[in-house]
Amino acid sequence: METMNTSFVEPLYADVEQLEPVPLLRHSYQLTVLYTVAYGAVFFTGVLGNTFVVLAVWAHKNLNITTDYLILSLALADLFILWICLPTTLINSIFTEWLWGQFFCRLSTWANASTSFASVYTLVAVTADRYLAICHTLKYNTSWDREYTKYVIFAVWLVAAIFGIPNWYNYDLIVWQEGSYGYRLCTSQTDQKLYFLFVNLLLAFIVPFGLISGLYTRIFITVSTHRSLAVDARAREDRVKLRVATMMLTVIIVFACCWLPLYCIFTYFFFFADQRSDLFQITSMLIRPIFQWMSLLSSSLNPIIYIAYSHKYRRAFKSILLMPCKTRYERVRSTILRRHSRGFKSTATISMSNFGTEPTNLGGASSLLIELDGKQVERSTSDC
Repeated sequence: METMNTSFVEPLYADVEQLEPVPLLRHSYQLTVLYTVAYGAVFFTGVLGNTFVVLAVWAHKNLNITTDYLILSLALADLFILWICLPTTLINSIFTEWLWGQFFCRLSTWANASTSFASVYTLVAVTADRYLAICHTLKYNTSWDREYTKYVIFAVWLVAAIFGIPNWYNYDLIVWQEGSYGYRLCTSQTDQKLYFLFVNLLLAFIVPFGLISGLYTRIFITVSTHRSLAVDARAREDRVKLRVATMMLTVIIVFACCWLPLYCIFTYFFFFADQRSDLFQITSMLIRPIFQWMSLLSSSLNPIIYIAYSHKYRRAFKSILLMPCKTRYERVRSTILRRHSRGFKSTATISMSNFGTEPTNLGGASSLLIELDGKQVERSTSDC
């Protein structure tokens, strides 16, 4: 989400050359480095972790239940956020001007709205999946399968892309003139209050988390009233359902905690802030980048949660990490076996030749000594 500048603006094609050049950085060098390191840490850990999630679900057959497909969709949304939204958010936070041109201005705002919408409604789908699996097991086993999950994921991404379209058309690269300075900014050319209120705040936050809260309340009621689920949990399938539900609830809580401060500060920007006040300047320059960093942090924490709660994901991640070593081991092992095989055939041929030319004992058994791996192995052969 971007803040809206209500000061006097001019089109980009105005006589910008007559304006004085603006300072490059918004903050001091030390604070700029701190922001860059913090955003960079989230980027690298998030990209690495979510790439592992995609590879794990794609390559391991034991990660093919409906929840795993929804986790795959969530990981792809996180990767889009990290690759597109994080760099543009960092640039917008540390530089005084927008440096990426009109196309990336519109792309970043569209991607920001679409991916956040896809993420939160994927969490709603995960919650619905766990609700049916625990509260309506028979209906879940007959109606919610992998093919149905693929349609749900497609519908979520389609609706998310549609809801991001207004940002593509409303945001543009403009010049905001302040005194003798002209700042190139990526900002909305229309009043975004209604869009923020009904789309960002209501449809993308309050409604989905209301649905999630209601469904998890039903899950907890069902668990607490069924002794086999709540206490004994003798059936392995029931234990797995509860563990997956707990894991995804942790993901949802982390998502809400990371995004709630950003929604609060943008509510302040759109409805209560006086842009000429010192409070607005402090929140816009210092607090907003921190809250934006927190919202991006949720994308890098999800893989850590999967590892902490799921044995399957731990094994899958371990196999992916050890894959280069395993490949090298298999290559060396096959080379050694081929060499041993050739040595065995050569030794056997020589021994059989000697056996055929020497006198044999027709009344009993003869012994054939074959050298294999430096050891003498005696094999008895019966006379014909």
